[in-house]
Order: sequence, then structure tokens, then C-alpha cells
Amino acid sequence: MENNEAVLNFYGITVSIKGNAEITRKLISDFEYFLSYNNISGQTDILLTVNLLPPPFEKIPAVPASMYKTDSISYDKDGIRYVDYLGKALALYDIKDNKAEIFSLSFDLLYEIAYLFIHSRTGEMLDIKGLHRIHGCAFSFENNIYICMLPQGGGKSTLLMDLLKNEKVKILSDDTPFVDQKGNVYPFPARIGLCPDIETDYIPENFITTFNRRKFGNKKLISYEYFKNRIETRRLPVTIIYGKRFFSNTSKITRENRFYAFKELFKNCIAGLGVPQVLEYFLIGGAEDFIKKAYIVFLRFFACLMLLIKNKNVYCFHIGNDRNINSDNFFKFFHK
Repeated sequence: MENNEAVLNFYGITVSIKGNAEITRKLISDFEYFLSYNNISGQTDILLTVNLLPPPFEKIPAVPASMYKTDSISYDKDGIRYVDYLGKALALYDIKDNKAEIFSLSFDLLYEIAYLFIHSRTGEMLDIKGLHRIHGCAFSFENNIYICMLPQGGGKSTLLMDLLKNEKVKILSDDTPFVDQKGNVYPFPARIGLCPDIETDYIPENFITTFNRRKFGNKKLISYEYFKNRIETRRLPVTIIYGKRFFSNTSKITRENRFYAFKELFKNCIAGLGVPQVLEYFLIGGAEDFIKKAYIVFLRFFACLMLLIKNKNVYCFHIGNDRNINSDNFFKFFHK
């Protein structure tokens, strides 16, 4: 079976991916912005091996389960976490050395677990470095960066795809832009996921794939290749927008107090709701891990505070049922 190897560099956190060639290529395509050409044979912070093979469940030790989730059960022994995905996949995670091997005969499941593992482990390690994910879409328009934190199912990615039809819009991330301890915002561009009923006829078919998720069904994936020439990397003033869904055919944008934005940042950054933070690779247990997580919360809190101190423009986006009206109102309001 053909195998590939690649190294990704997420702002100084390096990830080596090895194993099944097709899944490795798919992950490289997702994270192409972070592809490294300088560290192929060197030591990396995280090592991930993906195996499209029968899971070796016989390796799980006869110990009590350490974590129960609706889609997995974890067991710990001698610094190794064994994650059983209900008989469909198995991950062997070496906690100290940050190494993981994932096995499954399901291509989609193996790809999904690997994708979320990369997000989860790099996210925590970047937290320690002072770079923190915000659950929202981020883009630039007219020399301003906009961070949009919308409710679950509020259509962040859909709104972003509508806005990208305007050639003046550039992307930072459809789901998780980063903020540092000085309140600066950084891009995290990866593939964009859309609901299958979203119209994408204007996008060439070679940039679109379909992915079947465990919990949420099918999703269209828009390749990074489609928008890679429109990544915003400049340091620009930031406008913070949080959304509220209304059952209405109209939408509007109102100026709000920064206190309300902090409430949204608390949910979407400090608490980490909505970010790909997989518990089986995040909650290790013990006093040392508790202290580390408390430190991460403090760092996130400070970064969000600096973001609001540095940027005073805060708005509430009243989201209606009509996508076209939502995006049109956005441009009309901010194109001044």
C-alpha cells in the first residue's frame, strides 16, 4: 500500500503526517497553507500515522475506562491513551511524546478523526504559545478585518462564501481565526465546509468534494485551492460582530457595547465552545493537566481582553432567513 509523509507548520507547531497516501494527501490539501518544505526528515512536535487497516483492538489493556463519550471510550495505561470509536476505529495516543496512530477500515471515519486530532493537538499547543482560536469566521473588506461569531447553525461558512463573491473580500478563516496576546488576528485558512443544500454551481467541480461526518451527515468541502490567492495576512483594524438568528425575511446590523462582544468571546474563545477541541485528546486528567488548562483559560481571557481594548467597533448582526439579504445588508452597512 502506498504511503506518504508530509510536515505541517502551524505558527511554529510542527505536525508530521504519515501512513495511507490518499488520506495524507487529503489532509495536506486541507492544510496546504501550513505545508512545510523545510522539515521533512527532522523532529516534529506531533507525529500522526493514519492506517486504513483493521483496528488492533487486542492492544487495549484490561483496565477500567477513563473517559466515556457518545462516540468513543478511552482507556489509559503507562502514558498511552487507547480510544475505541465503538468498534469502528482505534487511536493509540502517546500523551508524553505527542504521537498517535489511528486505525480504521472506514476512509471517512479515519480522515475525520485525523483531521480533528490535528486541530485539537495543535490548538492546545498554540494556546500555550499565546495563540488562541476563536469560533467564528474572519475576513477582510475595505482594509478592515471582521470577526463574525454566529450561533450554532447560523451559517458562518455560508455567509463567508456569499461574501467571497465580492472580489474585495479576503479570507482569514471560515471557522477558527487566531488571536494573540496583543490582540492581533492571524489567518487559519483550511477547506470550507458547507451544508449539501447550499448552491455552489459557480465553483468548478474539481474544487468540491463530499464528506460524510459521523454526527452531522454529509457536507460539501470547498478546497483551499479555490481561495488560496485571497488570504489576508495584513495587520488591520478589527471589527467584532456577533450574530442573533431571527425568524424574519429582513436583517439589520446595530452598533453594540463591547461588553456584549466579551460575552460572545467568552463562549467562542475562552470556553472554547465550537472549536475543534476533541476531549479524548484534550482532557488528560491529573493536577498537572488541570493547572495547564487553567493557564490556557487565563491566556485566552487576556487575549480576548486585549482584542477588545485594541478594537472598539462592535456590532450585532440580526440574521434573517434570506441569505442574499443578509450578505447584501452586510456590504451596504460597512461599505461607507
